[in-house]
Amino acid sequence: KKFQKKKGEFQTVKQQQSDTKGVDATSFSTVMCSGLNFEATEEDLRTFFGDMCDDIEEISIPLYKDGPRNRGVAFVRFNSSQAMQAAIDELDGKELMGRYLDLRVSTAKKTTGDTSHFVKALSEKPEMCRTVGVFNLKWQTTEEQLAEHFQECGEVFAVRVVSKNGRPQGFGFVEFVAMGAVDKAIKLTGSSIGGRPIRVDYAQNLDS
Repeated sequence: KKFQKKKGEFQTVKQQQSDTKGVDATSFSTVMCSGLNFEATEEDLRTFFGDMCDDIEEISIPLYKDGPRNRGVAFVRFNSSQAMQAAIDELDGKELMGRYLDLRVSTAKKTTGDTSHFVKALSEKPEMCRTVGVFNLKWQTTEEQLAEHFQECGEVFAVRVVSKNGRPQGFGFVEFVAMGAVDKAIKLTGSSIGGRPIRVDYAQNLDS
């Protein structure tokens, strides 16, 4: 099995693959992506799903506790079962970073148990870091909203919401004037912009 199951955690990959036989896909909206390259990131997955990112609500990539590598599996939650099934139909078996992904309906359910190993570890802080990456943004999020949300951390120098071919990709960057502001900004992980909780991580400065 790909990772151990403890009380209150997600099911193992093998258990989920067994559970998906004969499952009514209309009851679920999350895709389980197994066979993931151990170095793959949320940004890599968003590139893989392309235009379907408009329908993605959340991407979760479980990590090993003792290091930054992922566990070879990711969970991608869509805004509808139809969008989920369309992603499976189109991308199952396609290649990402040298690995062919197996896409299936995820029947996993979170409970109140310990799910701390699903929290994405912070990236290594770059030297002279003044910038954070902000993930899980609503597509409608503007640069003005980002700047307003993080202004309590320090003076904002620049903001960028990432888009591809005019389509927002669900993440952006905030660069501050002072380096000390990024450590305050990191603590805003879990806060909400437009009603959606965000994840904040260290990033390279926008002018690098």
